[in-house]
Amino acid sequence: MKILSPLDSIEEVDKLAQAGAGEFFCGLLEEEWYEQYPVISINRRPAGKGHFRTFNDLKTAVTKAHEREIPVYFTINEHYYIRKQYPLVTKYLESALDAGIDAFIVSDVGLMSYIKKRGYDVDLHVSTGGTVFNWRSVAFYKQLGASNITFPRHLTITEMNDVIGTMPPVDITVFVLNSRCINVDGFCTFQHGLAGKEIFPMFRNACMLPYQVTVQCDGDADEKITHERKALMLQRQRIWEKVHVDDHPCGACALYEFREMGISSLKIVGRGNPLERKVKDIRFLKTLIEYLDSDKTLKHDFRKRAQSLYRQTYDRPCRTHMCYYPSVML
Repeated sequence: MKILSPLDSIEEVDKLAQAGAGEFFCGLLEEEWYEQYPVISINRRPAGKGHFRTFNDLKTAVTKAHEREIPVYFTINEHYYIRKQYPLVTKYLESALDAGIDAFIVSDVGLMSYIKKRGYDVDLHVSTGGTVFNWRSVAFYKQLGASNITFPRHLTITEMNDVIGTMPPVDITVFVLNSRCINVDGFCTFQHGLAGKEIFPMFRNACMLPYQVTVQCDGDADEKITHERKALMLQRQRIWEKVHVDDHPCGACALYEFREMGISSLKIVGRGNPLERKVKDIRFLKTLIEYLDSDKTLKHDFRKRAQSLYRQTYDRPCRTHMCYYPSVML
């Protein structure tokens, strides 16, 4: 299993590689795009940190990564692009190819088809925005040229295993650290850059807008069970309203299963995060992978080691509601 790390600048390459990153993903946003489409980013990140600024910088970073035999994947993963945007999109595609990137991370089916028709010699990775919840989705994207699929955050370990057991062969990426969003990425049209602006002045993130969870039960359902379900839903809602997405959520306990399932990449979310946090995240996962590879560790022992290391690294205990794969904590 390789650690897929965010990359935002030339200066980060060496330090992230030394920490244990095995793959990089990155984005780029030029003024030309931002001036025309200030709200719609080309890669689901608003203007500001989290982007390379120029393709020359990207090329330098890719060259440095390749010297370490680390591939670099380029995010162009908005849910869709209108026809008017395609000249700029094409410029991004071809400039990124000139920079030497190894794959495009894409959500939009139309863009995947466009890349295939243009005959670009590059791998295609399906972003979590592709919402792959079953083997048929994998087969569909494979026909469009996909070589890697990022499973959505909402699949359980059992569901992942079921999909992998029936799907055509492709590499699989799973989320492990940061941004455990409550919403399904591929069905979401919020723009995180709106947080703190006049539209959402009271929320750190647009996804934190108030909502109400309701429980629908049959008329003859047991009253006690209905009451318990409603209480559970309300508790879940209130927890999410308070902690939301970036409070160091983690799925490291599931590395044991991921190794058995043949998962290719462990994704750390964090374009725009400080370098120190990226290094910490990578070292955390690298230590656990080395522990897994060192001997025939029992599952229970690995869980204890992962939870202990999480507490030491992030100075907080594991919490079920912030676990990507909470079944491993039960």
